[in-house]
Amino acid sequence: MKKFDKDRLGEIDIYLGEPNEQVRESMRAMMRGEGLRRTRTFARMDDLLNAIKEAPPDILIAADDLDATLFDMVRDVRHFKIGRNPFIFITLMVKADSDDTVKKAVLAGADDVMIKPVAPGKMLDRIAHLTMNRSPFIVTTDYVGPERRKSGDTRPSKIKLLTVVNSLKAKVEGNRMSMAELGRAVENCMNDVMAARLDSHGLKLGWICNLILKAYEEKRIDKELEERLIILVSVLEDAARTARVLGEPELAQICTQMARQVEEMAENYENPTDAQQGTIRKLTKAFELAKNAKAASTAGDTPQAAAS
Repeated sequence: MKKFDKDRLGEIDIYLGEPNEQVRESMRAMMRGEGLRRTRTFARMDDLLNAIKEAPPDILIAADDLDATLFDMVRDVRHFKIGRNPFIFITLMVKADSDDTVKKAVLAGADDVMIKPVAPGKMLDRIAHLTMNRSPFIVTTDYVGPERRKSGDTRPSKIKLLTVVNSLKAKVEGNRMSMAELGRAVENCMNDVMAARLDSHGLKLGWICNLILKAYEEKRIDKELEERLIILVSVLEDAARTARVLGEPELAQICTQMARQVEEMAENYENPTDAQQGTIRKLTKAFELAKNAKAASTAGDTPQAAAS
């Protein structure tokens, strides 16, 4: 990270989770030698978790063998279930002999995944590059994290790209945020995240409903069909929770009612009524109409309208 001002590097908060004492101390010494004086190390997941809950770092670096729950923890950070900033920069170090481990790290929402053994200098160079060239985030029903599609990928996508809080970049540019400022910036970004998640629910609802209707049309009445109905219930329930967070109680109520109707259908999936199959046909359209009606009313809620 030599291209950054060392005085500014000294403001960056780094949490390093590494169970191997020799590796941990070597990495900390190298980081501090680069000017990253605020590097804290952790040998246990519990200690790292407590630190994240108390104050968010700008960078989290962790080894995959720190704890079996590491990927779940990273996912919980991204989904704002742990800590005060779901957009911290995250680098995970994983073993080389497991494609499954790399996939887990990516799906958890890490910014960067490096294969062990990791050379500290190379890692810091990559962090420096990604600090100034961070990928936009995307949000689906079960993922929050950097967009993974390659820049040359021209396939159409309806998923929104979000520019999120980057406290690391702010510090290296001399724009350190107070905790209050960081909190406000995170809140604004989370509103975008929740709205994007609601859009993603709509896409997933349409996809699952089409699969369910096709199965009934083709008389493929099997356990896979039942599982898709159950998935549909969970998507609707999550959409209801998301709508409540966004202050949309009417949409939340519609999603909850639909979830109960689909749940009843799942209990008797082999012999659904015509009305229940009609519900599946109408479900996506009803969800979109309710979402669009809310968006239209919000757009019309100008300060002048609110005052009248």
